[in-house]
Amino acid sequence: MKNIALLSSLTLFAGSGSGSPALKCTDLLGIGFGSEVKIDSATLAPATVKAPEHCDVRGTTWPENQFAVKLPAAWNKRFYMVGNGGTAGVISLGAMDNGLRLGYAAASTNTGHDAAKEPLATFARRGPDNPNADRKALDFGYLAVHETAVLAKKIIQAYYGEAARYSYWVGCSTGGRQGFSEAQRYPEDFDGLVIGAPAISITGLNMRMMWNAQAGHAGPGKITAVKLPLLANAVYQKCDKIDGLEDGLIEDPRKCKVDPAHDLPKCAAGEDGPNCFTAAQLEALTKIYGGAKNSAGKQLFPGQIPGAEISAPAGPARALKSGWEGYIVGAESLPLPRSESSLKFMLLNPPDPEWNYQSFNFDTDPPKIAANAHKINATNPDLSALKRRGGKILHYHGWADTAVVPQLSTQYYESVIEKMGGKETREFYKLYMVPGMFHCSGGVGCGTVDWLTPVVDWVEKGAAPETLIGSRMEGSETKRTRPICPYPQVAKYKGTGGIDDAANFTCVAQPFRRP
Repeated sequence: MKNIALLSSLTLFAGSGSGSPALKCTDLLGIGFGSEVKIDSATLAPATVKAPEHCDVRGTTWPENQFAVKLPAAWNKRFYMVGNGGTAGVISLGAMDNGLRLGYAAASTNTGHDAAKEPLATFARRGPDNPNADRKALDFGYLAVHETAVLAKKIIQAYYGEAARYSYWVGCSTGGRQGFSEAQRYPEDFDGLVIGAPAISITGLNMRMMWNAQAGHAGPGKITAVKLPLLANAVYQKCDKIDGLEDGLIEDPRKCKVDPAHDLPKCAAGEDGPNCFTAAQLEALTKIYGGAKNSAGKQLFPGQIPGAEISAPAGPARALKSGWEGYIVGAESLPLPRSESSLKFMLLNPPDPEWNYQSFNFDTDPPKIAANAHKINATNPDLSALKRRGGKILHYHGWADTAVVPQLSTQYYESVIEKMGGKETREFYKLYMVPGMFHCSGGVGCGTVDWLTPVVDWVEKGAAPETLIGSRMEGSETKRTRPICPYPQVAKYKGTGGIDDAANFTCVAQPFRRP
């Protein structure tokens, strides 16, 4: 966007300091926020069970970035912006309401394209019918979030007659990548960032999907859901006790190496069934755990670490579902087409609309997608500008994540420490790894955690978070609590008391050493 200028007349509005509006909601329709901004609607929304009364503002910025800003009648003088998932294309209205209920003015963007019209990554497809393709790719990569944040703050100031005192980002997965992109590129946008399971290496994650698909998506090596209980039992039998406590959780799964050829039952020649793995399936699993490599054996991207094979309650019916389902097994439902689409239209240089996952060459294609990494990845370890202005990051990731390998988070955190120093990093940035948690939530771990309050207290009161408390819920019932320790600390059982009570654990330093 070339210009999002607030008319100088807005300085005439004097806020009362009470957090109440200085304007009527519909007055926002008559205010110019720049030639590239169109306010499509400004509607006073009545209170519901999901949200308090608020002014709901919708609009578009050039070329196709749709945004929403929700302004509560009783404002806490803070700004709260939420991220997206997958390839975005929708405004995260439900996530906005999480902040709205707490009194925050909230915002979200569809990142510059409409998923209903341009599903997956087809928004980046070049052609005469899509003249803004390159710009939409940049909007998805980083621009739409930044420009929406800038605009939302101006709308907030216009409506309340005063600026937000603090600004917060909350996002997981794609939203986690967006948060780190903000911290790295536009550190002035947010004072505190809650960043979950960040997909900071889109190029690497899509390459990993090609690797897994070629190994076990089709043909004799295909892995089916019926074999996942067998796999989970073998993995947990080997890995659960390594942390000193057999409790259905693997505290740090990097400490347990799964070797399918030796750890799993092998089918007899010519046979297959739910109680064994064929030689081709064992080879596929070895590749999935081992990670992407080129023909010379060079590691290109981390493999899946143990722990997510297990089943946990999922969905409204609370049916048991393995963490591998839908991401490694059954990836053809969405993750694989999404990765193929991203490579075809956004990452391969040059783009190739006829390309498919079987065509990916791990010797020649990685450099082709690396050429576009700077437009979409968020792996820069230099966060010094955010630190200088007092910004804070609370970063979390589930150890049993199959959508975004958890090693991305530990490796990135360690790269920041290498760049900025350990003491200096911990003064503004902390990572929490959650044993047994799937992608962003769920799983068998204690992944229900209040992530927002600690970062708000850190920003506004200088109270740095230390050990947090996580819960494993079944409906509204708490089944287990555990300390969630700042990385690289881990929770260790004190030796007495119930293992479902966080009070009987303590966080201890336990630097990782690869087995």
